[in-house]
Amino acid sequence: MNMEVYHNSQDSFYRSPFGAVQIGTTITIRVKVIDTMAALRCTLALWHNSEKMTLIPMNKISNDVYEAHIKTDKKPCLLWYHFIFENYDERFYYGNNDLQLGGVGRVYESNPKSYQITVYEKDKVPSWYKEGILYQIFPDRFNRGSDYQINVERTKKRDEKTDRKIVFEDDWNKMPVYDKDELGSISSWNFYGGSLRGIIEKLDYLKDLNVSIIYLNPIQEARSNHRYDTGDYKNVDSLLGTVDDLKELLDEAHKRDMHIILDGVYSHTGADSIYFNKYNNYDVIGAYQGEESEYYKWYNFKENNKEEYDCWWGVKDLPNVNELEESFIDFICRGKDSVINYYLKLGIDGIRLDVADELPDEFIKEVRKALHKKKETILLGEVWEDASNKISYGKLREYFQGKELQSTMNYDMLKSLVGFMKGYITNDDLVKTIMRQMENYPTEYFYSNFNLISSHDRTRILTLLGDARNSDEMSDQEKIYYKLDKDKYDLAKSRLKALTTFQFALPGVPCIYYGDEAGIEGHKDPYNRRTYPWGYEDCEILEHYKKITNIRKECLALKRGDFNIFKIGEHGIGIKRNYKNEELIILISRGIFYNEITNIDIEVSCKEYEDLFNGDIYEVKDGRLKFELLPLGYKILSVNKLK
Repeated sequence: MNMEVYHNSQDSFYRSPFGAVQIGTTITIRVKVIDTMAALRCTLALWHNSEKMTLIPMNKISNDVYEAHIKTDKKPCLLWYHFIFENYDERFYYGNNDLQLGGVGRVYESNPKSYQITVYEKDKVPSWYKEGILYQIFPDRFNRGSDYQINVERTKKRDEKTDRKIVFEDDWNKMPVYDKDELGSISSWNFYGGSLRGIIEKLDYLKDLNVSIIYLNPIQEARSNHRYDTGDYKNVDSLLGTVDDLKELLDEAHKRDMHIILDGVYSHTGADSIYFNKYNNYDVIGAYQGEESEYYKWYNFKENNKEEYDCWWGVKDLPNVNELEESFIDFICRGKDSVINYYLKLGIDGIRLDVADELPDEFIKEVRKALHKKKETILLGEVWEDASNKISYGKLREYFQGKELQSTMNYDMLKSLVGFMKGYITNDDLVKTIMRQMENYPTEYFYSNFNLISSHDRTRILTLLGDARNSDEMSDQEKIYYKLDKDKYDLAKSRLKALTTFQFALPGVPCIYYGDEAGIEGHKDPYNRRTYPWGYEDCEILEHYKKITNIRKECLALKRGDFNIFKIGEHGIGIKRNYKNEELIILISRGIFYNEITNIDIEVSCKEYEDLFNGDIYEVKDGRLKFELLPLGYKILSVNKLK
């Protein structure tokens, strides 16, 4: 085969418009062929949601360029395409690259990878969310309020006639552990007494950190300290406070132009709940008691065996619910007294859907409709992969088609960012990964990504960046006492500063997991859920966070600006953000080894730039910005074109 073929889905000459498109859009697709053989037929193979293939003949518009036009219909979908070339008795294909990152593809003899086009219905995300800074709080571990003893006594009174095994920790700074029985099951839960009042009393601290959105892990009554085993959807857990405390938190946050997002845990409840009532701790007939319960249809029991029921990932304390059971939908979403209406009336600003992959699309749409009875609310979801083409339980999900999620937790990007900083992936691979997401996601959602680097489900970022021992090779006892040595901690700190600069420079909403700004370490649950170290913060890290959050707050280019990312040398990344008269150039060097220098030499349009971290001025000569960026260096260079 004496032929060269070229298509780049991220080049507007070859595909226009770029990326995801609204319904009803006409898309132009071109491919270039350097052909030494006279006769050639080029066909575009197009799939609709991977189901139906259409073959579209491509027209030759020049000596080496073929073109086709696709008119999308008025229904959201995913389109997939590749090219088929035929010449006499020869056939070959051109498709996406092996990792399906979009951009430049390759020739295949058979079974080509296809390119993706996301076709969506127009949607709008509130500007307070898109342009905000998130702060995630695990409520039991953030701050004890002045109501600590009151809450403890209230909880003891609530549980005095139950078998709930809980431990109140007097020492706020004690490392969290799980008490387990001989079978490895958790036998008791330890609580530190963080509360809603504690959060209210630290709102000014968060405001000083330029936080504008607080995402709370579950606050409803539950048996565990993580509270993903809901006991009563309409009752605040007594150890956290009362509904009045929640209302005060919402009011006080709103006075400070801050917004509150609650966790929505709807794929399962607790076995110890009003609805299931396995332990008879509630004065109601729960599903576990039998078919006479009004909640019985919410759950799936094996016939004639109430001990066998569907549960979340095999955890018996988390019985799965039938989300499409009409009475459950009414209870959560549709009824006048639904759970969502209840919290909307209190004043919440949004919901984060726990394990969104395990919620049917139809249910998520009902949640969205209920939530949007109040204007300017946000529905975001926990999705660990590319949310535009996620397949869950054999079904292509519809998260980004305009009727469901408006933002997803960007675990997909987290893996690449950490991998780059630690040297597992190249800067070229990182650029391609980010461009793949930019291509696949509708622009409104790309600029609304929940960009995290830590969470309650992941190892703390400092521990990751410090090249800590592998958690799987350590005993629970070793994890309790594990801390990075000074050299590793200093390395982690340097990497963290560069990484957060990257995080805050990307389109989307940067999130701080409580305590990351104070230097908390920790392996996975429960060690990543230790208490905030009030009075023992790493002030160097904290000051960096205050600086980077302030830069994000003040620079519209970081919130709304055009986005262009490019690699520099072997270890550097450059980002350009432009909005009206404001131009930013963000530069990061990972510096795996301390002798690595990244030589900056890029074409720019202005005469000088100011580093927003330290005020240094960089002069431009002959239209080029040139200097050396030290290992683990980071800069945000700014210019106001009207000055």
